[in-house]
Amino acid sequence: MDGHLGPFGIPAMSQQFYETDTNRGFVRGYTLLLERSFGPLHQAWGSFSNHPVAWGENHHKVMRQRFPHLIRVTVMGEDLPEERNRVEIDPNLKDTSGIAAPRVVYSYSENSLKMLEHGGKMARQSLEAAGAVEILDSGPVTPAYHLMGTARMGANPRRSVVNASHRAHDVPNLYVVDGSSFATSAAVNPTSTIGALSLRAAEKIWEERKG
Repeated sequence: MDGHLGPFGIPAMSQQFYETDTNRGFVRGYTLLLERSFGPLHQAWGSFSNHPVAWGENHHKVMRQRFPHLIRVTVMGEDLPEERNRVEIDPNLKDTSGIAAPRVVYSYSENSLKMLEHGGKMARQSLEAAGAVEILDSGPVTPAYHLMGTARMGANPRRSVVNASHRAHDVPNLYVVDGSSFATSAAVNPTSTIGALSLRAAEKIWEERKG
């Protein structure tokens, strides 16, 4: 497959299971990402699969089987907001200035776990249909998420933190420009959207500054 050659990226994806189908036992959905791989050292360590190539007399044999013959399929699901998943002030940890540090509290919801299980089965099915001779399943990976939410965008100050320009409702000179404003994650990589919203927010800040 030579997936280690060239820039890392997502050459193909499937959104067959993106929309909600309650017959699957969960709401929302996921994207199957067909991803490139890294070099021989990374694959010897396990290449995202948590199955490293063991040292010993069979090491070179297994490496020749795997490298560069790997295809990686990743399940990217929509992880819905959960009250227990939050960012809070750490009661003990402080930074070098003595300011209390933030602490991220996160665990997979039952809905997300069912979604990942379904996605794993579909990924395995597609790899088998493609003729895979060995499938290495990492299962749910933790941590494996984009940090999003906690400063929701909205028009109502009672239900959101920032307005449509990313300006905080309660602190007029504060703008929150990252993934915090997302109300939910969707089942795609958020980086491009975060970048677009950041550029939009910068334009709004400049317009309001001139005014």
